[in-house]
Amino acid sequence: MKITIENALSNYSFYENFIPLNVQNMIEESPEQFTVLGARSKEEYAGIVIAKKNIDLSLMRIHYIAVSDWNKNTGLEEMFLYLLEDIASVEKIRQIHFEYNGDRNEYFYYMDGLLRKNNWTSFRPKSFNYLLSRNGIMQELRYNKHFNSNNHLVFFEWGLFPANERLEVLRGEGKWYPHNHSPFNDDEKIEKSSLGVKLDGKVIGWFIIQRVEKQTIIVKSIFLKEEFRSAQNCIQLLIIGFIQTLKLPGWQYLILNLDDQNKQLQLFVERVLRRAVLNKSVEFISKKKVL
Repeated sequence: MKITIENALSNYSFYENFIPLNVQNMIEESPEQFTVLGARSKEEYAGIVIAKKNIDLSLMRIHYIAVSDWNKNTGLEEMFLYLLEDIASVEKIRQIHFEYNGDRNEYFYYMDGLLRKNNWTSFRPKSFNYLLSRNGIMQELRYNKHFNSNNHLVFFEWGLFPANERLEVLRGEGKWYPHNHSPFNDDEKIEKSSLGVKLDGKVIGWFIIQRVEKQTIIVKSIFLKEEFRSAQNCIQLLIIGFIQTLKLPGWQYLILNLDDQNKQLQLFVERVLRRAVLNKSVEFISKKKVL
């Protein structure tokens, strides 16, 4: 059976229904940043892969890959990877990351083997993603019992952060915080009641939130400068952030993504907030240098 692989953005109406809604929204906001390859056999859908390019970081991230049931384990996924590597090489992109959300099932191990066969790194956990309920957070948190407050930390609303101080923090990107934790990503969408935290007058971290749907809040970034990243400080930032978020009306669900390195908060969420957790998923990552 002949498979045609094409630029799915040029035939978007055919592939649109096979793309998750949140990914559709990302593509529609900035289509020039995406490489979307679709596969079909005549008018039958076979598969799709979606990657986002960050030219400044010389990085391509594979956000989504899917093939139809009758095309799984047939080599179509491998062909998608080959083509993306070629595109990255032509566009002088140095590295590709493949981010995989799912269980450690048979397909997970198939993809892990496929990646390693083609000189990618083996899958490792990148982040732990929690869906929590508002009522559960309110019921589970006993604010005065779960942490000892560091009285030297000063919290402030991000929306009241002066422009001159924002510029100083902006200059720190890539130095003391990575791009994916920048509090300035999609700045216009951030809730003004997000929090920053200072120590001795200097910003050392933040708790940045965004409303993604009427009833859903996402914690876009919870971050502390490395030298201040004690368990006490991390838990205090999380709890104060939750207290602040609970002041916002209307939402019922909160999405919290924690880096794999953030063991203190993972432990806190899974022990102290365990009955507030409606769902937990793990995002895995594999990497390959192209140039």
